[in-house]
Amino acid sequence: MNTERGLAEVLEPVDDSRLTGISQPSFRLLIENTADGVLVVDLSGAVLYANPAAGKILGHSREDLLHVPLGRPIARGETAEITVHRPGGKPAEVEMRVVEVSWDGKPALLASLRDISARRAQEERQRQSQKLEAVGRLAAGIVHDFNNLIAVFESGLRLLEKRLAQDPNDPKVATLIEELLRRTQNGSALTHRLLAFSRRQVLSPQVTDLNERIRSLTSLLDRTLGSGIRVELDLDKASCPVLIDPDQLDTAILNLAVNARDAMAGAGVLTIETSRDVLSDVEELENSTASFSRITVRDTGCGMSREIVAHVFEPFFTTKGEGEGTGLGLSQVYGFVRQSEGHVHIDSEVGRGTSIHLFLPCSSSPTAAI
Repeated sequence: MNTERGLAEVLEPVDDSRLTGISQPSFRLLIENTADGVLVVDLSGAVLYANPAAGKILGHSREDLLHVPLGRPIARGETAEITVHRPGGKPAEVEMRVVEVSWDGKPALLASLRDISARRAQEERQRQSQKLEAVGRLAAGIVHDFNNLIAVFESGLRLLEKRLAQDPNDPKVATLIEELLRRTQNGSALTHRLLAFSRRQVLSPQVTDLNERIRSLTSLLDRTLGSGIRVELDLDKASCPVLIDPDQLDTAILNLAVNARDAMAGAGVLTIETSRDVLSDVEELENSTASFSRITVRDTGCGMSREIVAHVFEPFFTTKGEGEGTGLGLSQVYGFVRQSEGHVHIDSEVGRGTSIHLFLPCSSSPTAAI
């Protein structure tokens, strides 16, 4: 086989006025010295040509590759990522693109190979770093909130001890005990929110009509959000019943509504929509065969940057000032939806507002609860 003639034949179809000053030997020199692997195989998978970089990526000398049946690449015209298991070495993550060419007058396939192992390793290190950052924020938030609770109990118990020593029948003792018991609910609420994020809370699922459930919340939303927020409903009759914990849905919508109010600085329009099977623009659901009902909570507020959106579901992450938010509202939303086998998607742009979509799987049972 005439390798030089075959390579020249592959290069001959190039027709670009910007390349007219480059000779065929220059092309060969470029291919021989490029960091990307170049591999030509016939339609049976036999290697016809390999540059030095291809040999390095595949873990063989280029001479040995001419005797190795690699098989026929299947990803024509598109970039695909493959894992190459090299003899005596670590596997390599490789980006491959295949095009049809002619070699010695016969049809063949040319594959360009790029080793992206270092890039993938860097991305994995970055993901691990982000996880550690989130865990650190979670731990710090838990310590902060529980320290506050402990401080309240400590001062309350010392006061109770003093009152009991002065007068065991003091009626204020019972009031103080009641206050301390109420404070225990703060700790219980904190643990429930953390369980919601970790998707380990105990749910009481019922087949629920989303439209009716949302309508039942309107008076509560009006009182909670204040007169500066106009609440608009756009509820699609075609939305299907879903199997969820309706009380957790109420909490999720209230959390989203309060966040929206704060983003709008107390003045704006909050829209709550329902619809069915709106999946085309959600990457997580592109290959899903399930049917979903969607709830969208949309505001006209300040919006969020991509960097903030990447962290909003982490427990204790908040952009609000000290004492203005726990950072657990959106983590409850995320945990509830994921535990209900649904998905959450955010569309947000700085200065243009935010839309948060909750996709909840349809139930095959008739509606049993509102």
